[in-house]
This record gives sequence, structure tokens and C-alpha cells, in this order.
Amino acid sequence: MPPKIHASSVEVKNSPLHGRGLYAAEPFRKGRLIGTYPLLILNPEDTKRLKKTRLYHYVFYVDENETGAMRSAVAFGMISMCNHSRTPNASFTVDAANAVVKLKASRAIKAGEEILIDYEDFADEAI
Repeated sequence: MPPKIHASSVEVKNSPLHGRGLYAAEPFRKGRLIGTYPLLILNPEDTKRLKKTRLYHYVFYVDENETGAMRSAVAFGMISMCNHSRTPNASFTVDAANAVVKLKASRAIKAGEEILIDYEDFADEAI
């Protein structure tokens, strides 16, 4: 059975980093699940086509096949509003088997603080 789709107390607000961002509406302790969001997993051909679109900046890396062709996924829900940081306060895990992505606090996050993830620079190199 796939994991339950779950989103805790978060909100989208204007971000000084880049347009809009995802913010904690309540404090999160380190390790707490912030949300579980559904994914639409794309094949390598569709992933490659996305590079020419704005949507490309919002996909998550899923995996690569033996030839290095990459699959990506579009996440539905507010996780798509997370901005990038090399010093993130949250991390994500893609679960391709269940077509979900989980967002967790990697350190304590205060209410009102922007939730940031490391995009891991996969997109520029792999597609």
C-alpha cells in the first residue's frame, strides 16, 4: 500500500530568495515529516523534453537506467515551492516505487522560517 499523502502546517509566501517559497506555519523538530507528496514519474524521453520548459526547474530526480538516461518526476503539492540552499533546513527522499516524495526537517525549523532544500544540481548535468 502506498504511503498516505500528507502535508502538515506549511504555507506559501513571497520569498526574498526567488519569487515564492514554502514556509513553516508551525515549528518542526529535526527529523519530523513535513509532508508526503504524490509524484508523476516521467520517462527519460519526456524528462529530456522538459529541459526546454519552465517546468524543468520544478522536477525531482528519480533514477537513471544503465545507459545514463534519467527519469524525473513532477511533484504535486506545496513541495514544489521549496527553494534551493546549499545549507538547507529540510531534505527530501524520492520513493519511486510508491510515486511519492517525502519532505523532512533536517534541523529544527522555526514557525515563519522558509523551508529550503538542496536541489543537488542533478538537472544541469544529467538531462
